[in-house]
Amino acid sequence: MDKSIFNKENIWFDHKSATQEEAFKFLAQHVTKLGYANSIEGFNQGLIDREKESTTGFKNGIAIPHSNNESVLKPGLFVVKFDNDIEWNALDKKPIKVAIALSIPKNGAKEHLRLLSKIARKLMDEEFTKKILENDNPDILAETINEI
Repeated sequence: MDKSIFNKENIWFDHKSATQEEAFKFLAQHVTKLGYANSIEGFNQGLIDREKESTTGFKNGIAIPHSNNESVLKPGLFVVKFDNDIEWNALDKKPIKVAIALSIPKNGAKEHLRLLSKIARKLMDEEFTKKILENDNPDILAETINEI
């Protein structure tokens, strides 16, 4: 995967969030801090707006939240592992332990919708999903994400 979209510094461990709202704020702060968005509030609102359309909670404890509002400066992929189970209204009704999040610029939506599709397909692979859920080693997580 292109290192400008994903690299090891895009992997975070959230020890505090207990709700989807807190998880979104955590994501927005970190995505903005790394320069993928220019507004914490804007990126956060993009996540909220997307979630209102339909859940980004996939299954097996993984969600794929994404924001594509005007705050997004460049495409990015991020992995957040949560200490707490996060209620997300996931497709399988189970709480979320990992978010694979995307920042999608307005002018690059088609390319990143393809990436979103690739992620969803890869999450059907039990071995891939197991590696994401069971590893806390950033090197192993980065190597696994780079399989997408």
